[in-house]
Amino acid sequence: MIARLLAVVLLAVLCAAPAFAQTYTFTPQSSKDLTLTFQTEREGGSRVLILGEVRNGSTEPCERVVVKAEGLDDNGRVVSRGRAYVTGTIRGRASASFEIRLSSAGSERRYRVEIETFEFVAPRPEGQ
Repeated sequence: MIARLLAVVLLAVLCAAPAFAQTYTFTPQSSKDLTLTFQTEREGGSRVLILGEVRNGSTEPCERVVVKAEGLDDNGRVVSRGRAYVTGTIRGRASASFEIRLSSAGSERRYRVEIETFEFVAPRPEGQ
């Protein structure tokens, strides 16, 4: 009796195992429709202000956009770093501005500014 019960339970577990072992594939979104422009300004001897704009060339809205800025020395090493969160949602074919304030190491020769994270979202119906 116990052997028969164990056989039934084992058969049920083996039948249910594929449902628990499903594989999900995640395809990351591409940032090819997001472009970034910026300019830098010195604020005193130890601060740098980076002002810029993120343009959404897609028809889908984009949100949760984070922009990363890095100050690079003569050898291309990162000597300063900062981030900015772009507020709200960037509608399709629209743009939003950002501002990053960096503490300057004093040895920066150029700045690398790029979109670090983002998410395209389905358009919301009007009134929501």
